[in-house]
Amino acid sequence: MQLLIQNGLIIIIGGLLFLAGITDIRKQMVSRRLLWILFLVCLITVPFMTNHNILSIVGGIIIGFCTIGISIASKEQIGKGDGIVITAIGLVFGARRCLIVVCIASFLMAVVAIGIVLFRRGNRQTRLPFLPAVFAGYAFCAGQVLIC
Repeated sequence: MQLLIQNGLIIIIGGLLFLAGITDIRKQMVSRRLLWILFLVCLITVPFMTNHNILSIVGGIIIGFCTIGISIASKEQIGKGDGIVITAIGLVFGARRCLIVVCIASFLMAVVAIGIVLFRRGNRQTRLPFLPAVFAGYAFCAGQVLIC
């Protein structure tokens, strides 16, 4: 029963991330309401996650807080909303899988940025939505969790 609830909540979080990614593409920002809902669902999911411990959860939260700190230090080059989403993912997946999500998202955004510059669709000042790439990384890690 616990595994069924865990898998259902992981799918709901994926749906919320997908919605946040679409909103990020369209408006270049995500509503606070959606971020709060996502964060609360992730918080509810934590007791049902059986494959990591408290240190892993704390590590995931620290990764998210570091992202928020980078956002503040870089004057919102990375949005605070992205940091909140990464913190929420860190709650659910723990440090290791949260880093995998961030690495996949960063790699995808690097490929997109190189493509944009090469095809002269923008320059280094062009702002790109990060949450769709975070969703792709989340989908990869969620697929691993759901299969196991």
